[in-house]
Amino acid sequence: MKKICKIKAATIGLSLLASSISTGSAFAGTLYFDYNRNTLGSAETPSVFLFGEAGQMANVSNLNGFNQDVTLNAEGFFNLGLTPAEMQSGSGIQNKGFKVQSDNAIAGYFVNRSNFSTDMTYLFDESALGTNYVVASHGSGFGEGSQIAVHATVDGTTVTIDPKGAAAFSVNLNAGETYTHVGGSTDLSGSSIAADKNVAVFAGHECANVPSTAVTFCDTIISQMIPDDRLSTAYIVTASEGAAESALGYDLIKVIATVDNTDVTVGGVVVANLNAGEVYEFELPANSGQSVNTSQPALVAQYLTGGRGADTDPAMSVVPGIDTWLDDYRLATPDGAQAFDLNYASVVIDTAMMASLSLDGAAVDTTGFTAVAGTVFSQGIIDLPLGLFDLEASGDFLVMLGGGSSADSYFTFGGATFAPGVSPDPDPVPEPMGLVLMGAAILGLRKYLKH
Repeated sequence: MKKICKIKAATIGLSLLASSISTGSAFAGTLYFDYNRNTLGSAETPSVFLFGEAGQMANVSNLNGFNQDVTLNAEGFFNLGLTPAEMQSGSGIQNKGFKVQSDNAIAGYFVNRSNFSTDMTYLFDESALGTNYVVASHGSGFGEGSQIAVHATVDGTTVTIDPKGAAAFSVNLNAGETYTHVGGSTDLSGSSIAADKNVAVFAGHECANVPSTAVTFCDTIISQMIPDDRLSTAYIVTASEGAAESALGYDLIKVIATVDNTDVTVGGVVVANLNAGEVYEFELPANSGQSVNTSQPALVAQYLTGGRGADTDPAMSVVPGIDTWLDDYRLATPDGAQAFDLNYASVVIDTAMMASLSLDGAAVDTTGFTAVAGTVFSQGIIDLPLGLFDLEASGDFLVMLGGGSSADSYFTFGGATFAPGVSPDPDPVPEPMGLVLMGAAILGLRKYLKH
């Protein structure tokens, strides 16, 4: 009887291994991005900034005929320039959505760069994508205005888009196709996306005046959206260095509900009750932080304001919830042709852990950090070097990345448990069960054959 069980174990192990191999991804690192229209600046130099291991190879392609292999340099990054020919503009189905593939984990930013009109978005790992989204955007500004791009990753994907200011509609997309929706002066924040297969969603504005038409000096804004099932109910937001640089002296925060009857609490005070798609906004003064709690999962987005500060102007990023922070970040600032004069991290960390915070192995000077009222956290700004860097601490903390040059800026987040990029995996994937069972089965089979 024992011999029969061992043979069955071997058979099961080999079967599961075969299943694991047949269903596994061919690439360990896959990212998607879309080049939204950005024509109001000058000297456009958009690019995808990839980073990982020295000598790592990747392929960047789209359905418009773009196909290029790249090799990360000795420092582990590569800046691949794009052309305005790959820009997506207007409403409709596009074939210019990009896909990045590598045999190893890879991280990247899409840098939508133009003189005086730039923003950058962190790109999510394929495993972080979902089927349902609510988006953050903006209304006031110039050009084609507010923008949404829905990027299909699988053939035969049905997507229903319910945009603010217009009726809901459905489209069918194949892998690599993108449906872009332009809202003009309508703020598309709170619009929803529902798909029957995983999609990547980007949103922003061609050249936004933040917070309103009363503040000139527009800038393109873009961020990849977090799927609804990755959103949180507890956040800490911290002011960017851009807030101190800007004429207004604050960042703009938007809290966007995904379901009806969502209570929003800011700094311990209930400030709003929102239905799905509704938005609550507040100002976050320079050198400050604030807690945001919601009774249901909600999207939180942070905006740099305009006014032509020395090294800042409008930019946008979604904010990861407290439960998705990492304790070790492997990141990069744009370097080479895409370098900015100012690069910084806005950090939120448990006050008791501040002494453990390090940048490239050296202790960070946190004497300028201040407490976030009503919480156990503190917040502050860290100057960053050009290129690759490591930020780590003894526990989880938030990293928001920003930078600027002469009335230009970028702002994004530095990763999360759902999209770690090349940061150390906070939850290592267990060894495939097929391999475990196969190993045990082979040992058992050898013992059986000896008898």
